[in-house]
Amino acid sequence: MGSKRGLAHWAVRSAVAAALTTTAATHVAAQEVEEVVVTGFRESLNKALDTKRAEIAAVDAIVAEDIADFPDLNLAEAIQRIPGVTINREGGQGRTITVRGLGGDFTRTNINGMETVAGTTGNRGRGFDFNVFASELFQSIVVRKTQTADLDEGSLGATVDLQTARPFDYQGFRTALSGQASFNDVTENTNPRAAGLISWSNDDRTFGALFSAAYSERNPFDEGFGTTRWGDNGQAIIDRTPGSTSNPTGNFGGCLPCASPDELTAVNEGFHPRIPRYAESLLEQKRYGLTAALQWAPTEKTLLNFDALYAYYSSQTENANAGSISFSRTNATGINETVVRDYALEGDNLVYGVFDNVDLRSENGFERHITKYHQFTLSGTHEFSDTFRLRALVGTSENDLDTPYNFSFAYDALNVDGYTYDFRNGQDRMPYLVHGIDMTNPALWTLTEARRRESSVVNSYDTGKFSLEFDVTDGLTLKGGALAKKFEVDMQDFSSGGALAADRRLVGVGDIARNLPVGRDLDIPAGSDRNYIVPDVWKSAGYVGLFNDPTYALTVSTGDTRNVSEEDASAFLAADFEYDMFSMPLRGSAGVRYAKTEVTSAGILNRTGTGNEVVRVANEYTDTLPSLNLVLEPTSDFLVRFAAAKVMARPALGDLTPGGEVNVGSRTVKFGNPLLDPFRATNYDLGAEWYFKDEALLALGLFYKDIKSFSVKETRGLPFTETGLPLDLLAGIDPATAFEVTRNINGEGGWIRGLEFQYQQPFSFLPGAWSNFGFIGNYTYIESSVKYGVDPDGHGIRNDLLNLSRNTYNLTLYYEAQKFSARVSSAFRGKYLTAFPGGNGTTEEGVNDATNIDASVSYNVTDTLTVSLEGINLTDEYTDSYVDRDNLVSRYRHTGRELLLGVRWTY
Repeated sequence: MGSKRGLAHWAVRSAVAAALTTTAATHVAAQEVEEVVVTGFRESLNKALDTKRAEIAAVDAIVAEDIADFPDLNLAEAIQRIPGVTINREGGQGRTITVRGLGGDFTRTNINGMETVAGTTGNRGRGFDFNVFASELFQSIVVRKTQTADLDEGSLGATVDLQTARPFDYQGFRTALSGQASFNDVTENTNPRAAGLISWSNDDRTFGALFSAAYSERNPFDEGFGTTRWGDNGQAIIDRTPGSTSNPTGNFGGCLPCASPDELTAVNEGFHPRIPRYAESLLEQKRYGLTAALQWAPTEKTLLNFDALYAYYSSQTENANAGSISFSRTNATGINETVVRDYALEGDNLVYGVFDNVDLRSENGFERHITKYHQFTLSGTHEFSDTFRLRALVGTSENDLDTPYNFSFAYDALNVDGYTYDFRNGQDRMPYLVHGIDMTNPALWTLTEARRRESSVVNSYDTGKFSLEFDVTDGLTLKGGALAKKFEVDMQDFSSGGALAADRRLVGVGDIARNLPVGRDLDIPAGSDRNYIVPDVWKSAGYVGLFNDPTYALTVSTGDTRNVSEEDASAFLAADFEYDMFSMPLRGSAGVRYAKTEVTSAGILNRTGTGNEVVRVANEYTDTLPSLNLVLEPTSDFLVRFAAAKVMARPALGDLTPGGEVNVGSRTVKFGNPLLDPFRATNYDLGAEWYFKDEALLALGLFYKDIKSFSVKETRGLPFTETGLPLDLLAGIDPATAFEVTRNINGEGGWIRGLEFQYQQPFSFLPGAWSNFGFIGNYTYIESSVKYGVDPDGHGIRNDLLNLSRNTYNLTLYYEAQKFSARVSSAFRGKYLTAFPGGNGTTEEGVNDATNIDASVSYNVTDTLTVSLEGINLTDEYTDSYVDRDNLVSRYRHTGRELLLGVRWTY
């Protein structure tokens, strides 16, 4: 896009001024010199800014820098640059997003205009795994933070629109090829990454075709320390449970240095690590994707688009660890027989100890997950006249997540003396750890457990929608449309194994074990055990006959096998308008959307005494969702935005299952709740945007979300008829009989409020080469209040919403010249909760602050050939999960830095 820049701008303006007294030809030449073409990252920012400014709703956008060249290697990593968006990383890359404090279950994601779900490891909800797709396949991302009537319902947080490339995005014939070699500084492995695109459209732009492909491999190494939370003897849970009359069961078997009952009580009630252990995970990931697009404009008034997308993502992981299991077992074979020989308390926390009669465990497991995703959409627009238009779309998508392998083995060494851990002296994240035996001696270990599991999750969407627009006047457009959508998820889970019978155990595991050198890049305290023996997963599988012995035949896991089918129908009416108000342009959209949802949930219910039974329960609900978006322009470069809307998000899939347990004899029912209503909220937004220079923005946005209810677990007595379960489960008992029912319900709601600040500007006002620098940054502050239960005095317990970081910021400094470009980016995410209250008596669980720094440089060798170097996670930031208000370590792991050397060719 054309623009004026730095000294070139000043020189040209001087030349033009001098030329005013000369010929017109000289004047024209000066004007031609004045034009500076902005390309690359800077052009991408400028296009995104144009999108934001033009929209009636509050949006932020990211646009590809060039053909098949997205600003970040990972879609989630790219989206996190947007204000109010944070990401969760796994295996060293972004996977899921949270928008304005609301996670994946509250955020809709569209690809090429239709809602869809993409899932990888462990995704059994409505969330979207962005690491399924290569970023090179996409042309743009738009995050819509306010609701309009013509926007499909289903989001409390935001709607994310992903758009793949189409041939009319380019002129004529274009092609691009890129390749990169990725190096990880922990594994010292090098992996390939490649992408390509070819696009053609005829001179009249009436027909075009495009094809793109991307392939990548990664072998990250995830290593560190973990505790599987901390816990006490059970007293903390008793203290916070209203009306509890229980007694703690997790006391030590003895405490040699304890000189009084009070001292022994302090040790027993002290929080200790449940399973302290060093661990490593070896990951292998492969991903490839394909897109195809056709565009046809048979007349000047008609445009048809066909888009196809296919993605394949596989990951396999071997997870090895060794440590103590006694502290996690509050029974006679666990902590009750463990003797404390020495200890140190800091507050309520047992941060140092030497113990006898400790049970050790060495584990290793293997998982393989395969995701196959496909989507086809046909969309189009037609102008019946200059004032009457039609938009329509039909599409289908399916995500198949298959886990053909998920198995593990355990070795035990029991009643070991001299086990020691020490978190003191600044070692609170990576402690001193000695196990009391030679951890590499196979004769000391016994194979005790073998487990196997297989599962699959299939999500599918079928969508059809249309809208009509009629321009009543130059300043008023009426809109109306309808949508029909079917969503189905089918989950199947099978498992076998467990503790081995005595005659199947193997004492002395040398033939089926391997060595595990722990902490190849960890600062583990001197003297700690650093070499362990762990199961060799394939040799162990062969020894027990895991895949051919009938003992390990798979059976249905009733709790994780379920199905949900939703049929959604909605319609909307809206008016888009543009008028002057007191000589200031005012544009906006006001409308209402009506949605009806019919849902059928199926699960496996265990009826005590008669076995398992598949149960199906139907439910339906309706929503009327008005919305208003206004944009006032007091000056040509200053905008004020206001939005208000009622919104909804459908219940979490795991909460809807009717599966569980019915015990007619004890009159108890435990299940999900297929009769849940959706999450509902009223959102308010107010913002100001100042476009004070070309390509520059200073903006402030305020938002408030009044959420009516969240799903919570409840146990209470009520008639069986109110459960929604089939009455034939009662075997003749009066349906009005009261049962003690444990289920999910629509509990109290809460609120979220926050602000977003943005600043973006190229430094074109600086002299010389300094004018090629620029900056883009944002800061977000969010707070919330959600009820999580009551304390022993009956007062409500409130805290922030899970996954909500109060403080986040993103900063990017860039340099963009004709030949050379560079940028460095910093993404900060503040501390956030993952569970409240925490498990095992802790006050909370969460993740501490993290700052990720990435950088890239590129050089244009010719107009068509570019070489690049990129660095990801340059400071090797650790994931630091904690428990309790005392910030006790739960999981502290890292994956290392990643460097990518690449070359790119375009034509």
